[in-house]
Amino acid sequence: MSILIAYPKGRLGDELMKLLVDTPLALDATAMKSRVLRIPTATPEVQALLLKGSDLPRYVAAGVAALGIVGSDTLDELDMDLLELADLEFGACRMSLCVPQGTTLEELRNRPHLRLATKFQRSTEAWLAKEGLTAELVPLSSSVELAPLLGLADGIVDLVQTGGTLKAHGLVEIALLGRSSARLVAARGAYLSEPHKIKPLAEILIKALKHQD
Repeated sequence: MSILIAYPKGRLGDELMKLLVDTPLALDATAMKSRVLRIPTATPEVQALLLKGSDLPRYVAAGVAALGIVGSDTLDELDMDLLELADLEFGACRMSLCVPQGTTLEELRNRPHLRLATKFQRSTEAWLAKEGLTAELVPLSSSVELAPLLGLADGIVDLVQTGGTLKAHGLVEIALLGRSSARLVAARGAYLSEPHKIKPLAEILIKALKHQD
């Protein structure tokens, strides 16, 4: 039976695919262009699933995929029974409170009804509690930068890599909530019961992906 590894789609996935080129766990280029669900890798009997966001840890936690690569921001939002094997040190970004230019944190503290748009509700709630702030959270999954511009929220909590998108929308960072990077996770049951199968694949990924220039 083939072993499945869950790879992320999106920004993190794009960065991952470049790092996997010419490694034993690179994806088959022809299969990538097709509609197959299980994509062969350069290692026989090892296939990959390409999954979005919060779906990926669920597939790993359920034992469908033995290993997975996911942003730590996603892990922080979920309560999953996973083994975190390594910080792969790519896909680095920061989670920040961002507001229209000219707005200060002190101004936000003084607003009678503060609204923050985010898809990172758990992380935002933890930061608000630490800061002694109360806010209504507006859950959004995409185009969060529009919320302050259109009056839906006073600010946003989102991941920032270069800051270009913020600048284009007239937003600036005023508080750092945390940092995120890609993590290698494993299905607890599979890893502990069949380490001879899973551990060598984990070691290949760690060797291929960590400490990249």
